[in-house]
Amino acid sequence: MTHTLISRWYLKPGREAEARAALSSLAEAVLAEEPGTLAYLVHEPCGASLPAAPAGEVTFYEVYADEAAFSAHVSGPVFTGFLKRHGALFEQNFPPNSGPFMTVSTLKRAAGFVRPGSPDGAG
Repeated sequence: MTHTLISRWYLKPGREAEARAALSSLAEAVLAEEPGTLAYLVHEPCGASLPAAPAGEVTFYEVYADEAAFSAHVSGPVFTGFLKRHGALFEQNFPPNSGPFMTVSTLKRAAGFVRPGSPDGAG
């Protein structure tokens, strides 16, 4: 059974461009090195959001082959290395230096589809 989640992180003001470049590199490394990661999409708000999205918010939509693949991601060298190199680009948990502040929601699909050949990588 797949393991799906949404996570939200918050870019530090003044570090947005650097963080976006780092996130792009992270997504490329996950694609190249983590075959159990089926989807790894990083989004920023655009247009109208209800309620309005906080400044600097980025949303990750992630799908893993199973919980073991998710565990391999969060404990593996790609993600842990990213945190060591780029964690300071994001708002931090308290106490300081304990890692980026994030919210995480694990999801169970209730309905819907991904159209084969869609721009989000299916098919």
